[in-house]
Amino acid sequence: MSTLTMGKQTRLGLGSGGNRRGNTLRRPRKSGRKLTGAGQMVVRSIMLLLAFSFVAVLGVGLLFGYRYITTSQFFELKTINVTGNERLTYGNILKCGDVALGLNCLEMNVGEVEELLSDNPWVESVTVRREFPDTLHIGVTEKVPAFWTRQGGGLYFADADGKVIAPMHPGEMASLPVLDVADSIDDGGPVLAGILKSMAEHRAPFTQDQAAWIRLTSAHELEIYLDGHSGGKGLTVRLSMDRWQLQLERIKIAWRDLMRRGEFKDAAIIAASGDKVWIRKRPAKS
Repeated sequence: MSTLTMGKQTRLGLGSGGNRRGNTLRRPRKSGRKLTGAGQMVVRSIMLLLAFSFVAVLGVGLLFGYRYITTSQFFELKTINVTGNERLTYGNILKCGDVALGLNCLEMNVGEVEELLSDNPWVESVTVRREFPDTLHIGVTEKVPAFWTRQGGGLYFADADGKVIAPMHPGEMASLPVLDVADSIDDGGPVLAGILKSMAEHRAPFTQDQAAWIRLTSAHELEIYLDGHSGGKGLTVRLSMDRWQLQLERIKIAWRDLMRRGEFKDAAIIAASGDKVWIRKRPAKS
């Protein structure tokens, strides 16, 4: 039997007597040189020049693109729809808004068109909407005249609140009552609008078509002159501005009573004062 014996001489020497140089990691040395301050400046200048060049090319491209689409026939207006107009004609709307067929739909300023149309005294409100590529929609709400009123030497249309709309021109026809408001009255708008609504909703014994004139007096009274009543003779209805709703109901009762008794044709004035209604009859014929 043979035995293999390994002595200390066969062990790897990893102690202090070993060679450490072979087991040491070293960083590789960097090659090349760092850019100096002048070199960095040159690189930055080149990059900045490239950036400016890119922006310039992009801007020129956008400019040519904008010019192309704003002159292209594809975006020319071929249809202009107008709705809501009654007094103003289709041509009036287009002229006031400074729009016409053939204009470029993209180049048009919708806000400017709305502003121009809003300046027309007959326009209450307006909306303008584009529908690409070639259609424009204009929706108009017009002011509704309820009265004629005199200012200076002219006759004007006025709305339900008594506010002046526009002057009346020769050839314009309308069956409206004449409005007369005392200078001392500055709160008559709600009263006028209210009495007109009552007449329209048949809550009054007369209609707006029967009213020849409506007056707000300095005594804060509402007077309505009805033409063609009482056998072709006029009739005046008088109410207080602050209690006209209640007094109108009382006048309706008196009105029906006069009709029932056959005395309506003799009435010249039906007036409410406080909670009472009184009748002034016409003078008897001699």
